Amino acid sequence: MFLMEKLSFDWRFYVLPVIVGALSGLGAVVFRQLISLVQNLFFKGTFAFSYDEAIHIIDPAFLVILVPVVGFAIVGILVFKGAPETQGHGVPEVLTSVYINKGRIRARVAAIKTVASALTIGSGGSSGREGPIVQIGASIGSVLGQRLNLTAVETTTLLGCGAAAGIASTFNAPLGGILFAIELIIPEFSVRTMVPLALSTSTGTYLSRLFLGNEPAFRLPEYALNSGYELILYILLGVFIGIGAIIYIHVLYKFEDFFEQWNVNKYLKPVVGGLIMGLSGYLMLTFFGEYYIFGVGYPTISSVLSGGQGFTILLLLLLAFMKIFATSVTLGCGGSGGIFAPALFIGTCFGAAFGIASSFFFPELVATPSAYANVGMGAFVGGITGAPLMAIIMFFEMTRNYAIILPLTISVVIARAFVHYNYEGTIYELKLLRNGIKIPHERAIDTLSIVPIKDIMDKYNDEQGLPEVYHYAPVLDALMIMDERRVNELIVVDKSRTPIGVIRKDDIIYFYTRERANTRRLLD
Repeated sequence: MFLMEKLSFDWRFYVLPVIVGALSGLGAVVFRQLISLVQNLFFKGTFAFSYDEAIHIIDPAFLVILVPVVGFAIVGILVFKGAPETQGHGVPEVLTSVYINKGRIRARVAAIKTVASALTIGSGGSSGREGPIVQIGASIGSVLGQRLNLTAVETTTLLGCGAAAGIASTFNAPLGGILFAIELIIPEFSVRTMVPLALSTSTGTYLSRLFLGNEPAFRLPEYALNSGYELILYILLGVFIGIGAIIYIHVLYKFEDFFEQWNVNKYLKPVVGGLIMGLSGYLMLTFFGEYYIFGVGYPTISSVLSGGQGFTILLLLLLAFMKIFATSVTLGCGGSGGIFAPALFIGTCFGAAFGIASSFFFPELVATPSAYANVGMGAFVGGITGAPLMAIIMFFEMTRNYAIILPLTISVVIARAFVHYNYEGTIYELKLLRNGIKIPHERAIDTLSIVPIKDIMDKYNDEQGLPEVYHYAPVLDALMIMDERRVNELIVVDKSRTPIGVIRKDDIIYFYTRERANTRRLLD
């Protein structure tokens, strides 16, 4: 029995992650095309899948106020009637599935999240593509695992593969996708999770490159560290970004609380949020000639990173705070989308403002202000997500500029330390903590998956009527069988299926508790 299960798992170990990665990569491509279609329909009245994100044309201009209202109203109906878990930024819902629902996500989530997020972003909502594609990819992996009747551990691994492939496909960053899943999604870090993640992200990235090209997400001017003293400025940048990240998290959840506690019809909330977004966009267009805060904001990020003219310190700070406001309204009122792209936008603006100020006061130290924009972007993401390694490696992949690694590492770590000092969890975990769900931060090999049953079983005493398990199977398998068969004991047999002992759930719990206590003592 166990041998056949082991062979079966080995087959799934290599084939299913490729399938999940392919479906998630294609899902990322389709999602981007759907956003373009919605933008064309709302702003240009045309049916096309090609769209310039820097252009939101509508004539007369004041009609732009109504576009988010209509889009958000449709999203509200779709989300509240179809799948309420698709509201918001997606990753907390994936974490809930991993730690509470044994990796299970409803099949309809992928479809509804795709359409709802495309409508939110395409109609002018301030949110990102990354959170939705994480939930979409995770849903694909979870549903496949459920359809094949895989165990909770295997289903969760496929869920993580889908999330990782989604991130990798979106940013053309396979290593970043792997680290995203390891640091944020998957509860265990071992070869049996690392290999599937690598397969899925590689497959997803290849397909996205096939359809979308192999260009870096953002282009940077050449950068070189002028002096070791410049690292002091990057330390200060980390502090500055950390403060900005704390403000972002605080405002985001304040608006979520406001809309949740607002005692009006739930379908009216997205309409009001859409009206606020429409008015904000119209005012930005009237006073600055650009909407800036609509959509994912990548054109503005690219312009700032390339050292575009016209971005003063005051304008950059205004854009950062307006993006915080717009994202909080969009997601708080019931819109669907991610917080990742807005974080890129905000971090870029804060970093660029800091870089311009530094170049004014310390011209001999600052190589280029746009380098601070790039580092600020990475530090902001690392600070709010609680995944510093992912932020460092992913931003190297996104810009393909290795020279930025040292200052980026310094700023990311400091920004994360500031956020960690003020909040118990990450921006994703806070939503769960507010509902009484605490996510463990350990990413280690599960002892129960490597210790053989024979090490903790009792001597066989002729008990009958219980399921059997081989003595060399991992203890984790025994727990799964107990859970499936609703028993607290199993008969342990050798290779010839001769009974040699009994394993009880209480023995497993005692062993696991003791091992964890010993590990903590060693670490302390």
